[in-house]
This record gives sequence, C-alpha cells and structure tokens, in this order.
Amino acid sequence: MNIPPEDYNKYFEILELGYNAPLSEVRSSYLRLRALYSSDSIVTSAIIYEFPDDSKQAILDQIDEAYAKLREFFKDKEADHGYKERPSVAGSDIEEYLANVTAFSGPALKMIRERLVVELKDIANFTKIRRQYFEDIELERFEALPTEVYLRGYVVEYARYLSLDPARVAGDYMARYRTWKTTRGNRS
Repeated sequence: MNIPPEDYNKYFEILELGYNAPLSEVRSSYLRLRALYSSDSIVTSAIIYEFPDDSKQAILDQIDEAYAKLREFFKDKEADHGYKERPSVAGSDIEEYLANVTAFSGPALKMIRERLVVELKDIANFTKIRRQYFEDIELERFEALPTEVYLRGYVVEYARYLSLDPARVAGDYMARYRTWKTTRGNRS
C-alpha cells in the first residue's frame, strides 16, 4: 500500500492518538470514539440538538475510515517487516464469529474481546469499573460478582465498549446468572 506517511498521521489524529500508538490503542480509541458518536452518550447529551445526525454520521465515517486504514497499515507493517504486536487469533474475522454466537456467555465475551485485541485493563480504565469484575464476568465466577443490578450494569458497559448489542448481551448473560443462582439456591 503506497500511502504517504503524512496520511497515516491524519488517521492517527482522527483517532486522537500519537503516530507511534500500537494497534491495541488504535482499537481502544476507535471503540471509544464510535461509542461516543454513535449513541446518545451522556457526554454528547447536552449538545444533542446542536449536533445534527448528518454531522455525527460524517464523523463516524471518518473514524471508520481511519480505523480501516490503520488496520491495513499494521497488516502491511507486519508483512513487510516481520512486525507483530500480538499473536493474532486464528480466523479473526469478528463479524463472522459474531454471526455464529447463539448466546453471550463469559467465555464467548472473552473470545470476542481477544479477537478485537482489547485488554481488560482498557475496558476497566474506560468504564471506571474494577478490572476484577470483568475477569469474573468472563470466567463466570458468579459467586464473586456483585448483586444483580450492578452486574447487569457492568455487563452492559462491557458490551458497549466492545460495540456489541448491550441489551442482547446483558439478556443472555443475566439468564445464565439467574440459572446459576436458582440451581445454587436449590442445593442449600
């Protein structure tokens, strides 16, 4: 790919990153900006009426283009120079994987996160929720998780960060939690 270096700088700037940012930071910034501009986030709620949908869509298009170009940049960098930031997950086509997910369990969420090259610490830093809760969610350590109302909120924030459908993810996960809670109650 023959894109001048200054064009890469432009893409890093769109994603609010420095030129030397690693792929994991590119992905985290992309997800954060997509969440910010694609939903009615609390950050933009105060100016929602001054921010027309076509303007939001134009910004989302720029963010998507920047992310796509930077992913190509890292693929080319890996191919040309043997550079590899992290081992890639086999078959990392996330859309195909998501199409085959019938229910969102802890292990399914972990697999999606890993395919997106997102670290738990990134989610924790962004959401201001302790990393340990996300680890417990992925490992389905239900006994270590907080009460149901907090757990649902944590699962929703996890899903939003990964650009998943929060209602579906929370619904699937909370059904698993309630089943565990019911079976545990029957053993007492």
